[in-house]
Amino acid sequence: MGRLHPLTARLCLAALAAAGLAAALPARACSVCACGDPLLTSSDPAAITGLFRLQLDSEYLRVDAGNEADPALTDELTQWSFRLNAVYRPTDRLSLTGTLPLVHKAIEAVGRGASTATSDATGLGDAELAARYAAFRSVNLGVGRVQEVALTAGTSMPTGPNRLRSGGERIDEHGQPGTGAWGPFAGASYRFEQGSWLAFGSLSGRLRTENGAGYRYGRALLWSFHGQYFPARRLALDLGLDGRHAAADEAGGEAVVNTGGTVLSASPGVYLKVLGEAWLFVRGQLPFLKRFRGEQNQLPSVVTGVQYQLL
Repeated sequence: MGRLHPLTARLCLAALAAAGLAAALPARACSVCACGDPLLTSSDPAAITGLFRLQLDSEYLRVDAGNEADPALTDELTQWSFRLNAVYRPTDRLSLTGTLPLVHKAIEAVGRGASTATSDATGLGDAELAARYAAFRSVNLGVGRVQEVALTAGTSMPTGPNRLRSGGERIDEHGQPGTGAWGPFAGASYRFEQGSWLAFGSLSGRLRTENGAGYRYGRALLWSFHGQYFPARRLALDLGLDGRHAAADEAGGEAVVNTGGTVLSASPGVYLKVLGEAWLFVRGQLPFLKRFRGEQNQLPSVVTGVQYQLL
């Protein structure tokens, strides 16, 4: 998009914090909290310029952690998430978002030349409600410039099942579709756009309550820095840095081994406006710096989907 039009022209696709999503915690706990801005969805084009939009997306991720019972084994978690997201923007300054996920998680214990499936669960994940409010907003139509400082807040809710069992035993905490706990977060973001370029940065903190099994996911600090370029009206290219620093999980008040740490990810993305107000997109998180507690690993993740502005 070559130049700014009075906010209703789909000029900008604000930066996405990948992943940030992608949904903050240690390597295995990445299955419930990703790197980057928790409100990445309210920075998409329809969320900024329209009144109401819907998004459907799917996310694939793989994370590993040392088995707590047997050091010779590694737990490999594969997760698919399918999410319905809605963004309502009643004013230029306020965006309200709601997300409802369906989650599939499978864990395999790998080691000693063998691989054993330990859990395979599908169910509703933790729904999330959030808001972003622009405390400062400046629009200069003469040069096509927009600046915005926004405050963000929201929470995930214990809507997903957290007591599933396999073979008569409760499956691993990270294999449960839901966390069984609340996950409130708050933060701030800055957005600058002019002509065909956009820059975005955010910093957020997320807390976790203890669930019914006495487990608490680690508190986390999340951040994102993204730049975007619009070479054409229907194309947006995104490249950013998403990060997470998390405390260790706790079980019964004690730190859980092989949880907690820091990860930085390069986060490329491509958005294509294909028909009317519909955008197709793909974005990824490519971890390149990992400082985890204990034995953990986080592999690249990818999100694909479609978003459509209804109003």
